[in-house]
Amino acid sequence: AHESAVFSNAVPGQPLAVYMGDDARNEYIYKYVSNAKWDAADASPANRMAAGDKYLDNGKLYAARFNSDGTGQWIELSVNTPAIKNFAGYPFADQADVCVNARLAADAAGATKMDRPEWCGVNPKNGEVYFTLTNNSNRSLNPTGSAQLLPDAANPRVYTDMKDGKSQGGNPNGHILRLKEGSGAASATSLTWDVYVFGAEAGAPASPVNLSNLTDDQDMSSPDGLWFSPYTGICWIQTDDKAYTDKTNCMMLAALPGQVGDGKQVTLNYPRGNGNLAVQTQIGKAPTADTLKRFLVGPSGCEITGACETPDGKALFINIQHPGEDTAMADVGNAAKYQSQWPANAGYGPGKRPRSATIVITKADGGRIGT
Repeated sequence: AHESAVFSNAVPGQPLAVYMGDDARNEYIYKYVSNAKWDAADASPANRMAAGDKYLDNGKLYAARFNSDGTGQWIELSVNTPAIKNFAGYPFADQADVCVNARLAADAAGATKMDRPEWCGVNPKNGEVYFTLTNNSNRSLNPTGSAQLLPDAANPRVYTDMKDGKSQGGNPNGHILRLKEGSGAASATSLTWDVYVFGAEAGAPASPVNLSNLTDDQDMSSPDGLWFSPYTGICWIQTDDKAYTDKTNCMMLAALPGQVGDGKQVTLNYPRGNGNLAVQTQIGKAPTADTLKRFLVGPSGCEITGACETPDGKALFINIQHPGEDTAMADVGNAAKYQSQWPANAGYGPGKRPRSATIVITKADGGRIGT
């Protein structure tokens, strides 16, 4: 379920890190650190497979733990880590067993269970790492069974969101967490973190839902794709949403984020039958109209995903994935009942059956996207 793997900024003489999420409820954020140190000559190797082997065949695997005070640790997932070696829930045979069963190893090590970590991206300007946490219906103030969890510092929200008269519980709109590595950069075992932005409808209560004060021009739900342009530094955010699609479709936003620690610490108070639950968390500086903007909205039923620019930054390619996917099977023979007829209704392609496609975006004046 690892949808994304992103390299740290390459620094000569330092190891490379590869950051990963695990797209499932209550799973983990990971980092792999190479034993080999980066050699700039490997940016253009004669043998690319050999270069890949050099950095990716040998290294250490870690899972993240996030503390309520904004600090955190990378816990090595090694067969020799005491909590893993002595784990009563599963006998790990060797390091290969730890790697294959990384979720169990992260359970044993006490890493933080997250709200579906999907894509991640590294800010080219400062090396900070951003993770989309799409949503989690298993966050609860009264958890039952092993699948449900209380909110915690890095996943602090539990609330009800209404859609078409039905309630959606847990953390329906998701959020984006970011972290800054401690001493040693890619190979650091300490970190600091905050939540860059919380997905929410603009009209939702400020606490505990719209903590980022999103407006009608920038509100969103279920961030999924996330990519930093190396040319402009813009952070592109894409959604794969079912919670807010009674009001709008999946979308793409352009962001100019600040840095870890530019916001504040807050405490969310949840009244419960057995007393108040106080959850301390770290939130980034609220985006403004100049630092977070909706860029486009897709056709009904689609997911916006993937992003790539030409080297001059003047053409941006993105994918419109599975438009009209909620069309009932009984209606596939009747175009009038399709949830979407895109791209035919935009003037492209034969017939009316919805189709996935890659689109290219350019500016009318031929300039760089984002200027």
